[in-house]
Amino acid sequence: MRSESTTFLIKIMTIILAISLCTAFVFVIYFQDANKSKDDISMEILKDRSGNMTLSDVKVSDQFVALPDNYSKVGYSPVRLWFKIKLNRYNADEINYLSINNPLFEDVTIYLPTSNDYITEHFGYAYKSNSDEIGYVYPAFQIPPHFDHNQYIYMTSQSLYGQNFIVGLVNYDLFRKTSMINVWVGGILFGVLAALFFYHLITGLAIKNKTFIKYCFFVFTTLLWNAATTGLLNITGFKYAYWIAEYSAGIGILMSLAIVIFMRAIFQTQTRFPKIDFCLKLLIVYFPINLLLFLFINKELGAFGAGASSVVYVLYFIIMFKGLRNKTIRSPQLITAWLLFILSIILFDLMVFGVLPQSYIIIYYLFFLSGVSATAFALSLAEIINNLNEEKQRNQIRFENSEIQSRQFELAFIRAQMDPHFVHNTLNVIEGVIADNQEKAGNLVNDLSHYLRNIFDYSNSERYISIHDELDAVKFYVRIEQARFPDKIVANYDIDPGIQLKVPRFVIQPLVENAIKHGIRKRKIAGTVTITVKELEKGYFIAVEDDGIGIEDANKYKLLEYSPGKGIGLASINARLKAEYGTQLQIVSEKGKGTSVRFDIPIKEQL
Repeated sequence: MRSESTTFLIKIMTIILAISLCTAFVFVIYFQDANKSKDDISMEILKDRSGNMTLSDVKVSDQFVALPDNYSKVGYSPVRLWFKIKLNRYNADEINYLSINNPLFEDVTIYLPTSNDYITEHFGYAYKSNSDEIGYVYPAFQIPPHFDHNQYIYMTSQSLYGQNFIVGLVNYDLFRKTSMINVWVGGILFGVLAALFFYHLITGLAIKNKTFIKYCFFVFTTLLWNAATTGLLNITGFKYAYWIAEYSAGIGILMSLAIVIFMRAIFQTQTRFPKIDFCLKLLIVYFPINLLLFLFINKELGAFGAGASSVVYVLYFIIMFKGLRNKTIRSPQLITAWLLFILSIILFDLMVFGVLPQSYIIIYYLFFLSGVSATAFALSLAEIINNLNEEKQRNQIRFENSEIQSRQFELAFIRAQMDPHFVHNTLNVIEGVIADNQEKAGNLVNDLSHYLRNIFDYSNSERYISIHDELDAVKFYVRIEQARFPDKIVANYDIDPGIQLKVPRFVIQPLVENAIKHGIRKRKIAGTVTITVKELEKGYFIAVEDDGIGIEDANKYKLLEYSPGKGIGLASINARLKAEYGTQLQIVSEKGKGTSVRFDIPIKEQL
């Protein structure tokens, strides 16, 4: 049998292998796609340090530097950049499209050479809805029929987010095919994240769990971020797609804030990692301030948010490292989410810094990693729910066991209250009548036997018994008392015929005992005790009445208060009725005329 550590290690190795195989598969496709057109296009780059160069100036400049293949790895540049693009292979008989694989450009102008002059095309979020690009995930333009492929295409660009892009030349069929792939892949990934968002939002509101709500915040910002970086909203024709691109850095800051908030909840850093939790609290204060500065002061301040985001990733790594080392984190789902998160950060940084050319394959793989990571977190939340349910079941079992023990203790307590003098006096009565009336003595012994069996039957700890069984116990007791005090006690039973009712054990007999002991026996003449059980429209009415000496008004309410040495007493019965039914005893008494103790049992409480 495998040990727990071995099983855990196998799970981790399986997760790492699955992620590695998936990544390797993506990179095989990526390099195949990158190599397909690298000989078709060549590029050169020029830095316009003055910022005033025109197309005429650029065309005659000898400052261009050749770029490898058909892509640019340039990050953020404070000066305007010019690119010179040459199509080495071109089929004029086809409809062709020129694509620039970066949906986050701010301001780009492309000059397409024709037989007469250059056609100017503009795109980027600075142009908002006036962009010349066609509906595609990233900027694309249909090449005009009179395009002169023997001349250079010129492009000038500016972007706060870096100018890492791939230039592509695709025909109509490939353009349509790629569009459909983008729609299907993006739609599925968006659908998964949207489903996770709404499911956990509803669940979180239903169970009132803040962790689920924080997870929804994380998923929502992840959706926004991927909408910006993939450019999928361009295909949908969404009116404000340019706004998403323009404020993508702010969305990144918001996503970092969501990650921090969710990390504190899912990893319980406040109790498990207090030092890291302090750092996370500082970030929760910092990110909103940085976001406000980004929105209202200067968009370049978004870079500070990106810098702070790297701190989040470091803290995330420390949490997981410590959790794995001290074995407080053993959830495969959390570990999967963490590994995917780390992989996506590595790939994104490699792309931003130009080690990897930006490609729609890598962009969608990052989107895919976000979706799977969010799904892994969702599974970990489901695990939390399962643990809560299991804990609830364990608590329920403990509660039921404690109830059983409570019943046993309650019955044991009641049994312990039986007055030993009552048994002693009853035996004396039996001894006195046995010589004169053996039949009466036998009946008395039989009543005492049943009475004692009812008291000391420890095998029967049922919480509820039939009203008829409870009344039998009452009758045994009354007959014993009538034998002890001949011609002193009269008992009347006013019971509805055919009544079906269950009551707690020893809830009526002690009332009768109190009525006889404290009401009738203190009279000089005979007295009557009446036991009433009536079925009403909404429940049952039970009363024990006597015509004894009655109770002073001042003492009537004290009977419902606990007091040492009282035995079972009315206070104990009253507390049980409150716990069982939410009702309580009512005492009606008049000095010298008698006492009535009564209570109701709601019909809905019957078992």
